[in-house]
Amino acid sequence: MKAEIGVRIFNGCVGLVGLAKLARFIVALSLLATVNAFAAVIDTVEIARVGDQAEVTIRFTTEIQYTRHTPGDQGKFLRIFFRVTKPGFSESEVMQEVRRSPKSDLIPPFTLAYPELVNGMLITFAKTTQYVVRAGDDSRSVVIMVPITEDKKISSVERKKGASADKAPTPEVVTTPPVASVAADAPATSGPVVAQMPDAEKPLAEPVLSSEKVEEMAHAFLLDGQEAFSQGDFIKAINRMNRILSLPANTRTIEAQALIGEAREKNGEIAKARAEYELYLKLYANSAEASRIRQRLAALPAVDSIRRPAQRISRDEKPAEWTVNGSVSSYFFGGQSKQDDGPMKRDQESLISSVNVSARLRDSVTDTRFVFRDTDSRNFMQPSRNYNRIYSAYAERTDRDIGYFVRVGRQNPNGGGVLERFDGITGSYNLNPDWKVSAVYGEAVEFGSPFKKDFYGASVELAPQVSRPGASLYAIEQNIDGILNRRAVGSEFRYFDGQFTGFGMLDYDLLYKGLNIGMAQANYLDQWGNNYFVSYDYRQSPSYSLTNALSTAGYSTVTDLVSNVGVTQARQLVTDSTALSTMFATGVTIPFGEQWQFGVDYRMSEISGTSALIPLNQMCKELQDLVNPADPLCVDGPRGTLRISEMGICQPDSYDMINKTCHASSEASGRTNMYSAQAIGTNLFVPNAVGVAYVGYIAGPSYTGQNLGLSYIFPFIENWRLESNARYYTQHSDSGQNTTQFSPSMKLVYQWRNSLSLESEIGYSESKNTGTTESKNRREYLYLGIRWDYR
Repeated sequence: MKAEIGVRIFNGCVGLVGLAKLARFIVALSLLATVNAFAAVIDTVEIARVGDQAEVTIRFTTEIQYTRHTPGDQGKFLRIFFRVTKPGFSESEVMQEVRRSPKSDLIPPFTLAYPELVNGMLITFAKTTQYVVRAGDDSRSVVIMVPITEDKKISSVERKKGASADKAPTPEVVTTPPVASVAADAPATSGPVVAQMPDAEKPLAEPVLSSEKVEEMAHAFLLDGQEAFSQGDFIKAINRMNRILSLPANTRTIEAQALIGEAREKNGEIAKARAEYELYLKLYANSAEASRIRQRLAALPAVDSIRRPAQRISRDEKPAEWTVNGSVSSYFFGGQSKQDDGPMKRDQESLISSVNVSARLRDSVTDTRFVFRDTDSRNFMQPSRNYNRIYSAYAERTDRDIGYFVRVGRQNPNGGGVLERFDGITGSYNLNPDWKVSAVYGEAVEFGSPFKKDFYGASVELAPQVSRPGASLYAIEQNIDGILNRRAVGSEFRYFDGQFTGFGMLDYDLLYKGLNIGMAQANYLDQWGNNYFVSYDYRQSPSYSLTNALSTAGYSTVTDLVSNVGVTQARQLVTDSTALSTMFATGVTIPFGEQWQFGVDYRMSEISGTSALIPLNQMCKELQDLVNPADPLCVDGPRGTLRISEMGICQPDSYDMINKTCHASSEASGRTNMYSAQAIGTNLFVPNAVGVAYVGYIAGPSYTGQNLGLSYIFPFIENWRLESNARYYTQHSDSGQNTTQFSPSMKLVYQWRNSLSLESEIGYSESKNTGTTESKNRREYLYLGIRWDYR
């Protein structure tokens, strides 16, 4: 574990600016960048309106599974626990990243930080907030549903006193000023509850209007809405009725209230239609239309939404506007360590900074975004390890009228068989509300890799809806240095409703004739609030690729490998030398009262061994002059002629002199079982404080280990927070070697005016090894950080 002194300035916005100002802003921030030591895990934070709730979707750059959160449904500090399921990931190697929420008037602003505690992400709201947390409808997201507060939402009754125009729920991401909503709550779901398109946003009614002007406007809106209704444009009809209902009471109010209910019913918004009808009967129970409205209300289906045919979206005359979120952060890390009784020696001194910019131009139909994330590391002790990396740099555009989406630039994979970050283009087109087709082309971005991987693929998807599964089928092909490296077909499955969320994926490679990935995960919330999760992951580790055979066969490039052994034998080597990773996890979180949650987890992991037959070069010059009969064969490579035994690939007794091969193998890791339990207390001793106790037991193939942890987050005064952590680990090996480690730390955080954050952390780690060898190590660290948010 490396010591740390850090300075951070992160997440910010630049407000509404013109395109020229935006360009200058991005250039300026780019010059400030000096960034993260490790790739970001958090990809995007998006806010969408779904009925009277705001849907916050946190997307990740890698595969994750949500396990639990605390507090249960309300708090200023929300902690979400999840596991990164991709093999080889280590949370201890990830530097903490902080993101600020996009600009939105729907919910209080918030920041999120990961990692925090064990497998945890901390979300800090500006004030105490209610929420519902669940897994996203894929393996790369978590969804938070937040009720829109009374000062942000406008009920149907309030609309009569003057309010903004209604905006129908839409799965499209929004970062906009508040808009009106109907009285009914929409289901807390991610993705399209129904295939709805957004109502256009409209300006507020004029503060002072004569009665004649009100009647004139109401009459015009009614005629426009009735025409739209007759033509099947229910979105526009809803919009025009809301215009009338946002005016002072007039002769068209009653008619508008009736028609908006019918328009919502025709639009598939059953819950909202029910709310509109009920409001009509409450306000106008003795009207001439009351009997008909009662009949329509009684005839509504029991479900809250139904599917409807695609409709044209009404473009609002309100001009598009720019919003820009930006952040700059900087850390300075440093520490010292010693071994046994030796002196303390400085072992780290580095500056790590980051820039994160997201700009958006949005109107009622189109949504255009620009995203830029850059990291840079300055290592003052080893300047040769300095680097600068651009993790994201793309532009995208969505048109909900035409139904297309396109993104160009450096981006993270988002399904469809794409496994790596890439530079390229991806796009999709909605054939109808249920089906869409997608395509992708790009070049993989693997920092430090000498290989060039380019790929292209296509997919077709049935969009999931509430209580109805969705699925996609894809095909993808990849070349590495001009040689065909991957040809795969696969499918992704999704399902979600109010209690259950499930995701599955299959990826089969036709070249290697094997299943590359097979995984499934699910979350279930029962009626008592207990949250269950289960996941199974079966995959080649790493995924099938010609590069997997390089170290086995002793070549440094794919071209050399294929040239010497042939493409068929090279692919066979890949199959034989690629290990299989299997992981299983399950657990449950049980709430006890308002203050406590208890969780129990089980995890299993194992990696298979490999066994490959390596063909040896019969033209090797040393075959003519054997010196050592136990090492008779050698290969020609880019670095000259080497004996196989000198390359460390084959054991002397593994040669087949007749077939000119040797046997190379690696042992299986064996199965590791991990059992853990957590107790999480909220509002512990003081409001918004959180305490976590953790105990774990590990049973490996040749060792056992115990892990204990205590954490406490203490908010005090205003905008101050003190975090304390202590961890103890002990391990006993079958060989007689034992290890113990104790690691306490303390962090202080100060937030100033929601835009500047200062923090510092001190800690140390002390470990002791006893048994066949003995040693004692101690490490001390400190970091200071500053983060600036602007929007």
